[in-house]
This record gives sequence, structure tokens and C-alpha cells, in this order.
Amino acid sequence: MEKKDVIEFFDRCAPSWDAEMVKSDAIIGQILDNAEVTEGLDILDVACGTGVMIPYYLERNAASVTAIDISSEMAKIAAEKFAAEPRVTVICGDVEEAAFDRQFDRVVVYNAFPHFPNPQHLIRTLAGLLKEGGRLTIAHGACREAIDNHHSGSASKVSNGLMQVDRLKKLFDPYINVEVVISNSRMYQVSGVKWAAVTHTHDGHTHSHIHGHDHAHDHDNDHSHSQENATPMDELLTLMKYMVSHNDAHAQELAGLADQLKDAGKIRAYQQIMDTVTDFDMVNARLDAIWKELSVDVL
Repeated sequence: MEKKDVIEFFDRCAPSWDAEMVKSDAIIGQILDNAEVTEGLDILDVACGTGVMIPYYLERNAASVTAIDISSEMAKIAAEKFAAEPRVTVICGDVEEAAFDRQFDRVVVYNAFPHFPNPQHLIRTLAGLLKEGGRLTIAHGACREAIDNHHSGSASKVSNGLMQVDRLKKLFDPYINVEVVISNSRMYQVSGVKWAAVTHTHDGHTHSHIHGHDHAHDHDNDHSHSQENATPMDELLTLMKYMVSHNDAHAQELAGLADQLKDAGKIRAYQQIMDTVTDFDMVNARLDAIWKELSVDVL
């Protein structure tokens, strides 16, 4: 799937989009309740289409709504609808490339996730657009099977299919503490809060990494992986704990260097490095999960 094909497809669909739209106020209300969309928040509406979700955000008294869509025709319709609403800004652009002047309290992708060619890169990008403690939500107002059936026709070339929620949760895990996982006959939703960033200094360098409420990534030893009277399992757990904490820091350092490539106009190299960092983060998250499982067994 190529982004140019996605743009062309949705440009063609835009004129009839609203007339053919099927939605449920009750399901959307539940999605936004789960996403904790409440008064006074700055919201990023990703792949906003013709602005279907914007009235719901305004009804909940959002402080601002920034809506972005890669399709110029979709964005044009949305902009025309809300031209008189000072709280709404509509952008035609690629959310994975756009430069925003703020971070957001809530980032929502509604009825659009299968149309992004690289889900891993998308999740990492959206997590970076959240304020600390902000919430990311990916949702559909129908079941997974219905979405896939709907996309099996003319949209088949611009859809990856809607991945299972457990797999999507794994993409969230390095950046987001997932609290909502729903896939039933009515709807699909994964939502969670951005991990807090922890900064520490080591060997004269400052590192930042993502730290969750249940991570035991401390630095109260001198990087020694042996303990007096330690068993082989103790040694393994200590080494894994050390690796996870330092892998977080160095992955973030690499991401920072990649940002410099982006600033220098080396977009392809930036994307390749960030995709690799995302893969690395997922492996590190699995290593962390194994460490915690083994720690429980030992205790």
C-alpha cells in the first residue's frame, strides 16, 4: 500500500462521503468516554476525513481541535464546515511528516487505522505528539469483521486490514500504558496513557526513556551483574533488568539522532531509523515482559 494511492482513493470518495456515512452516536459516545475526552482539552483528530468527529469534540467543550487528513478533498470539506469555529484548525497533510506547534492531551484515530501503511511508525509518531499523561485512542464504530468486509471491495488496495486488538496493544506498549482493549460485535478500541519520561545522566550523557508505573528500572547498582550468593536465575534477572533500562535510554538517544537527520532533510533515512527503533522497542518491551513474568515465578 502506497500513500499516494490512499490520497487518490479518498480524494475520489470525498464528495459522497457524508451522504454515505453510517455512524452511531451511542458508540461514538462510548468511544469518547473511554478516551476520556472531556472539557478543556487540546485534541488531535488524525485522518479526520470530512470532520465527522469534530462536532462530538466541540459538544464536549474541547479547548481546541486540530484535524488533519492526507486527502486534500477530505480536508477541504472539513475546513469549509468549520471555517467559522475558532477552536478548529484543519490541516491537509501527512500526520507522520507534519510539524505541529504543540503537543496534545488526546490523539484520536477514528475509522482510519487500516489505511496507514506502517502502523508501528504511526504509533511512535502519535505517542510523540502527546503531552505527558496524554491519551492515544484508535477506534472503529463497528466490529473488526465488519470493517474488514467493508474494505474488501474497492478499498482493498488501500487497507492493511484491521489488526487484532492484542497485536495493536503490543504496538502501543513501548509508549502507552494501555487501559482499554475492546473488540466486540459493536466496536473496536485500544486506548491508553503515555508513559512518563524519565531523564538520567550516565557517563556524562543525558538520556531520556519511557518509564511506566510498573517498571522496576532503577539504577541502584554499579552495573555489576553478579551478587553475593546469587543463583543463576538471580544473575539472569539482574542482567535482563539492566538491559531493559539501558536499551530504553539508547533507543531514545538514537531517535534523537534520527531527528537531526530529519532536520537535515534526510527523510528516508530518518524513517528507516525510526522504524528500526520501533522494532527494537517492541523487542525490548517483550524482554521486559519476560523479566516481570520470571520475577513473579521466582518470588
